[in-house]
Amino acid sequence: MTGKNNPTIDTQSGVATLINVFEVEPAKQAELARLLSEATDELFRHQPGFVSVSIHSSLDGTRVVNYAQWKSKEDIDRVLKNPEAQSRARQAATIAKNVSPAIYRVDSVHAG
Repeated sequence: MTGKNNPTIDTQSGVATLINVFEVEPAKQAELARLLSEATDELFRHQPGFVSVSIHSSLDGTRVVNYAQWKSKEDIDRVLKNPEAQSRARQAATIAKNVSPAIYRVDSVHAG
């Protein structure tokens, strides 16, 4: 999906990045990726501070990574307190075997 903000990995952007790694059974990978994409379209992209979400599925079928960029850590904190966002997170957690979220900053970028 596209929007007015495009994902950019840049040390100067100032965005806060929430990276959430979900471990899944291969048979549930597509279901989880679809659920995260739907949640983004229906809820997250309409929240203050949203920049972008990129959903990645590992080629071995065992992981889904949600790479979410927000204008600030405060925007992430606010959305994590949203009851509907919490409900969506619980729904995703029921599909996954393990969930590992963390907030990151970009320290360096190397391109060819």
